[in-house]
Formats: sequence, structure tokens, C-alpha cells
Amino acid sequence: MAANRTLSRKRAKLADAPSEGLSEYELKRERNIQRNNAVLEAMGIVVCAEQLMASHLRKAQKVSAATKPSLPCEPSRSSHRLAFRAAAPQHQEVGADAERDLSRAEELLEAREYFASKGQDVPGLEVDGHFTGWVDPKVCEQYGIAPSEEEAALQSRKKGANVYNGPTMAGWSSIRIKSAKELRKNPNAFFYRHVAPHEEQAMGDWTEEEHELFMRTAQEHGVGDKWGLFASHIPRRVGYQCSAYYREVVIPRGLIFDPRFRLTRGGKAVFVG
Repeated sequence: MAANRTLSRKRAKLADAPSEGLSEYELKRERNIQRNNAVLEAMGIVVCAEQLMASHLRKAQKVSAATKPSLPCEPSRSSHRLAFRAAAPQHQEVGADAERDLSRAEELLEAREYFASKGQDVPGLEVDGHFTGWVDPKVCEQYGIAPSEEEAALQSRKKGANVYNGPTMAGWSSIRIKSAKELRKNPNAFFYRHVAPHEEQAMGDWTEEEHELFMRTAQEHGVGDKWGLFASHIPRRVGYQCSAYYREVVIPRGLIFDPRFRLTRGGKAVFVG
């Protein structure tokens, strides 16, 4: 067998190796190795070991071939439009129609154009997107706020003018804490995040009364910015609630036409500036 011939050549090579210059210990070690190899060969262990190693090598080669990395594939596309074109390049007319449909769905329309497309004639209030009023006079009187922006700037310089006397600030963000101290100096910042002192903020859907008050304030003073000042006219509502109501309810219903907003074909208001 090949394994026996290999072992015989190894023993012959070892036997022919010069022993000159070797110590007594090294000579004894070589004789022990030769004797042990002869015993292992007689028992067939050497052959089994070599066969086992050969089998293991063949398996390793098969695994290596099976796991060989394939050529990189073209990355998948994240755009539905591009994926559609790649899937059906032979149907150019179909792809163009799909693209037009997607563009049409994303199209922004002016408010009147949007409602005309729905067959509706909506007599909305025309505004320029700016609030021109000040804090509600009753709120000014109740909480010692100056009756105008100019007077508020002068009043804020007085000692103790901006001391906060509302509820605890525990757990508040830094910007909420800062705005809480602006009641008399910068009421727009205060009422954007806070209702009038000692008042509880209303949550959830707006009542019919709140809606009517919103529309009346918009008609008298304009609407679209300075939401803190605007909110001072609507008890228990803060500025960011008024802004959200304007964008999510008032404009999509066509109650107010603001040139800074457009509508999607689905009726969602989008600020365009």
C-alpha cells in the first residue's frame, strides 16, 4: 500500500541519516522512534490515520467549493418607479403612465384649484399668513401684561417683572422653562407653550365654541404666525395647538385660504412658504 511504502521510505531515510555528532540521548531517541513506528505500522494505525486525513482533506475541499462567493449582484432599488422600469423595460408606455400617476398623486395644488377639482365652491376667508394683533385685552388686564409690544419691552426691564408664579417646573424641558418666564416680556413665547397662569390646558378635539373663537380671531387680527399671541384669545389652548388645528383642519376644509400653503390631491396641507 502507498501508506506502507511512504513509511518504509521514512524509516530508511532515518536509518541512513548520519549518527555522527549526535549525543547518546539523541541516538537513543531515534531508536525509540523507529521502534514505535514499527509497532504502529504492524497495528495498522498509521494507515488509518493517513486515510482519515485524506478523507478530511477531500471534505474540506468540497465545502470550500460550495461556499465560494458568487459574483456581486446588482443592488436592489429603493425607488418604486425605478423598480417598475427595471421589471418591464419593454413596456415603455406602461412605465410612463405609472410615473405620471405617481407625479399626479404628489402634485401640490392651490386651495381654490384643489376644491375646484372636487367640484366644490368654498368661500374661504382670505388671509396673508400674518397675525397683526396682541395679547387678548382681558388676559393683559388679568395678568399685568402691557397693552402693546412696545410697552411690554419697557415693562420687562422692571425688577421682578418676569418672576414665574405658575405650577412646578419639575420634568420640563429647558425651552419650556425659559418660555414660562416670558409672560410679560415675550408673551408670544409664553403662550406658545403655556395657557394663562393657573389655567388648565385643554386636550383632544376642539369644541364648536373654540372653533368659532378661532375663526373670529382670524377674521379680526389675521392668522398664520405669532401663534402664542393668537392662542391668548382662545382660553385653555396654547400656540402649538392652534398651529396644528390651522394646518390639519382649517386649511384642508377650505375655511381659510393662506397663500403659503398648498394641498395634495389627498387634501393634506403642505407649507411652501
